Amino acid sequence: MSSYEQTAALLKGLMSNLMSTDNNVRSQAETALNSEWRDVQPQTLLGSLAFLVHRDNEAQARAFAAVLLRRIAFQDVKAGDNKEDERTVWSMVPAGVHQAVKAELLGALKDETDRGTRHKLCDTISEITNNEGENEWADLLPALYACAQDANASLRESAYRVFSSCPYLLSGQSPDSVNSAFGGAFQDGDASVRLAALQASVQYILAATDKQRPALAPMMPQMLGVLEPLQRDGDEDGLTEALSALIEAAEETPKLFRAVLDNLVTFATTIGKNDALEATTRQTAMELLVTLAESAPGMCRKNAQFCQQIVPVCLQMMSSIEDDEEWYTVETLDDSDNDENHVFGEQTLDRLANALGGKQLLPVAFNYIPQMLASSEWNQRHAGLMAVSSIGEGCLKIMRNELGKIVHMVVPFFADSHPRVRYAVCNCIGQMATDFAPKLQEEHHAAVLSALIPVMDQTSVPRVQTHAAAAMVNFAEEATKQVLEPYLDTLFERLLAMLNGSKRYVQEQAITTIATIADNAQAKFNKYYSTIMPMLLNVLAQATDHDHRLLRGKAMECATFIALAVGKDVFAPDIPRVIELLTLTQQSVTEADDPQASYLQASWARLCKLMGAEFAPILPVVMPPLLTAAKQQPDFAVLEADEDAETGYSAEDGWEFANIGGQQIGIRTTLLEEKCEAVELIGTYARDLGTGFVPYAAETLETLVPLFKFYFHEGVRVAAAAAVPYVLMAVKKAGDEAALRQVWSHICDCYTAVLATEEDDTFTLQLFNSFAESLAAVGAGSMTSAQLESLASACIAQMTKYYKRMKDREAARAAEELDEDDEEQLAEEEMLEGLAVDEVAKALHAVFKTHGTAFAPAFHGVVPVAVKYLHERDPAARQWAICVFDDLVEFTGPASSQYAGDFLEPITQALRDQSAPDLRQAAAYGVGVMAQFGGDAYADFVVSAALPVLLEMISRPDAREEDNVYATDNAISAIAKVLRFYGSKLPDARGLLQTWFGALPVTHDEDEVSSVYEYLVQVVAEQPDALVPNGDARALRHLVKIVVSALAAFDFVPKLAQALIALMQSSMQALDGSAKAELWAEISPEQQQALQAKGLI
Repeated sequence: MSSYEQTAALLKGLMSNLMSTDNNVRSQAETALNSEWRDVQPQTLLGSLAFLVHRDNEAQARAFAAVLLRRIAFQDVKAGDNKEDERTVWSMVPAGVHQAVKAELLGALKDETDRGTRHKLCDTISEITNNEGENEWADLLPALYACAQDANASLRESAYRVFSSCPYLLSGQSPDSVNSAFGGAFQDGDASVRLAALQASVQYILAATDKQRPALAPMMPQMLGVLEPLQRDGDEDGLTEALSALIEAAEETPKLFRAVLDNLVTFATTIGKNDALEATTRQTAMELLVTLAESAPGMCRKNAQFCQQIVPVCLQMMSSIEDDEEWYTVETLDDSDNDENHVFGEQTLDRLANALGGKQLLPVAFNYIPQMLASSEWNQRHAGLMAVSSIGEGCLKIMRNELGKIVHMVVPFFADSHPRVRYAVCNCIGQMATDFAPKLQEEHHAAVLSALIPVMDQTSVPRVQTHAAAAMVNFAEEATKQVLEPYLDTLFERLLAMLNGSKRYVQEQAITTIATIADNAQAKFNKYYSTIMPMLLNVLAQATDHDHRLLRGKAMECATFIALAVGKDVFAPDIPRVIELLTLTQQSVTEADDPQASYLQASWARLCKLMGAEFAPILPVVMPPLLTAAKQQPDFAVLEADEDAETGYSAEDGWEFANIGGQQIGIRTTLLEEKCEAVELIGTYARDLGTGFVPYAAETLETLVPLFKFYFHEGVRVAAAAAVPYVLMAVKKAGDEAALRQVWSHICDCYTAVLATEEDDTFTLQLFNSFAESLAAVGAGSMTSAQLESLASACIAQMTKYYKRMKDREAARAAEELDEDDEEQLAEEEMLEGLAVDEVAKALHAVFKTHGTAFAPAFHGVVPVAVKYLHERDPAARQWAICVFDDLVEFTGPASSQYAGDFLEPITQALRDQSAPDLRQAAAYGVGVMAQFGGDAYADFVVSAALPVLLEMISRPDAREEDNVYATDNAISAIAKVLRFYGSKLPDARGLLQTWFGALPVTHDEDEVSSVYEYLVQVVAEQPDALVPNGDARALRHLVKIVVSALAAFDFVPKLAQALIALMQSSMQALDGSAKAELWAEISPEQQQALQAKGLI
């Protein structure tokens, strides 16, 4: 590579400027690097950098050259005029340059003496390998094997560093040989080699398939053997790195830890409770255990010592809190102590409780909590109360039964002598008010509020006073108006005093609490409106300096919550002023971190909800910043592993980093949350304003639809999918059919394209739901034949995927391969997949409803998948298929009979299935639509095969039990349709009519009730003696009861309601006085009250 010696010298001079602390010098150097080197002589640039990596005399220059080589080689640069022509620098240089660069790097790997430079060299080698593929660098693997066996520890460490970044390099080796190779490295005499081998082994395990991993279990004891020497030698940094690597394995492959769990729990808790160690070390050890608990709760529950050893360490950490004078004097509240041991202990205990449940954790925790609460040390009492609040959610089922005792145990601490303990009990009760709602509010409000509300008077300790008001928010959010009403006067007396307090954070919390209580009180808040609203408007008008931005945000939040509570009539005089103040505030928001921005957006949305169509003129103020927020792209950062991310990318500014491939990859999550909130609010405006939103419809749809593929944030995708139907409905309401069809075609294509390949089940179900609602808005005939085919293909792809998963689960269960953790995970998957499958069915329903027989050709491809589901043992799978075929019959009529051979017999079997009421319901509904829409093609099946089973369903002794009632309602409805449409084909129609009449009423299924009672009215009008022969009193009584039942339970269209009322009245008149009184006495008070409330009697 001597040909690069001269250019390398020139490049080194430029590199010194790239490392300059002078921004101008560095910027000019970067421009020169790109324009004079990368863009015009990339092969010389890469070759010169590789030369410097291997041959320069200065370690700093070699290290920086390695970093530059990695960064530049895989930068995307334009290779033509189009963006699609972008290629990496590496791909643009000749193969000979590749070989030369690789040779220099392997030479450097052998010769490098500086450890930091060697690490950067390994990262560069790994980057090239990962971008090229494992078979493109033939000399690399032999070189790494040689390094792994070299006498030089630095070379051995380097080999495993590369293996850690490129674990697939070992994929061709047998598990035994890999176990053996790693086993030797785990016992290496050099700690850095052992640590690198541990990190590489974890990555190798993560890269292995599920079938390969069990063979790697023998490595686990040796992997854990790396930890003890690090602890013994006091190498906390190394120990933390090793534990962090094991955390990765615990997240993905927790079962590999089963055989070593006892030893690991003992080791990790020993680290966790060692006060002499750094907080990071202790917390990482405990994080490994809690990760295992979350990833494999069943395995950890079965380990007798798991909770016994971990819970005391958590409580010890929680007790390490110190009394700091700054806690009392601070002017602003933040979460600056989140990395403290006591906070980590609380979070860990909370996570353990949620993962393992109360049966395992609660007895251990309550071995310690009572004695902690009885301690003379304030930090012990504080920790005991925080422990109660931490475990409540996870131990809910057991603690709920003992709630009275727990409340009695903690409430006295509102009077504790130490302010930090009073703060802790506020926290405890606030959390319990959420976890144990509404039971705590309903049964223990007197005990709780009589102790909590006075703490809001403690002006001597503002943080305690504020936390009491915050606890009141939690309590009020879940309380009924009846519970809270007696306390309103005393609450507002204290909150108004806090609002006039001297500390800003006290005022901010007072405003938040007032907003929550107003939201609860609704009209009861009217008496306080004239006092509080002027104060809030004064805050908005006067507190305009930078330090009061959050206070103003909370004031606008509170004012708009109050507006919703008291209603438009009360709030009307203040609407113009509030709009003026919010508009002025919006114009003043110029900084990206201004907290007022999010409060403004939510406040505008509440005003829109209150004002309805009158809000439309304000949209020009509201929508531009919302659309800007919805369009913003995420901020990314890529840093070297040893760079300090916090320096330029603070966590306070929303930056989160993950180590990937030897680099720190960061994303600014606060922007993503802002984007998500903006998209959600746009959907709210479209929903609430309808036609008033139309001026922004086109731009909104252009913004929302691409977000279906915004993979950085699931919430953004879900919010976008939820909002699109509202926008389309607004356009439809405006009557612009042409505009609606024009935008729909592209949107429809986007729906089907994403649905065909989507892997996220949560978003899949949301997007199918969104598609169905959008199609309902656009209406009939809105999809081309190609789009119908695409939608069918998307449904086939998703249902085929779910079918395979279902069969894989069956196979695993049949092979008895599953433990408790597997079953829990599978249950979650089945539940989510079930919801997604339901949405697929709803989408098909929407297409059938809007396109009828035009969908039949595309649906032909769906049939084989549906038939497979139809013959499964799983009732839910069969139900899905039957619902699909029900829609086929309902919306294509007699044309559907070409597929009848596929589904008639399964429907008969489903009608008889005693174990699955939902399946029977779908089958009964299907028989009804065959009668109503199928014509003669289905007559023989319905009358001869299905009708007898329907009669069995309605005559079952348990037909009216909760599980069966919907199936029974659908069977009654189906019989009505058989009578109505196949009456001439029945051998004894009159007898069937009497049986059907005797099975009434329909009591639950709103979808079927109208058709049933329409038929009832028709029969009474056309065949008056068929149901009540000769004015039979018993039949009349039954007729009145079933009509009353229907009128009380359901809201009918006026015409049908009037017919039923007339029928009820005429039937009553046909009875004598005593019979009327007796009958009315048999009608339940609830039904009588319902009729009176509706003005029917």
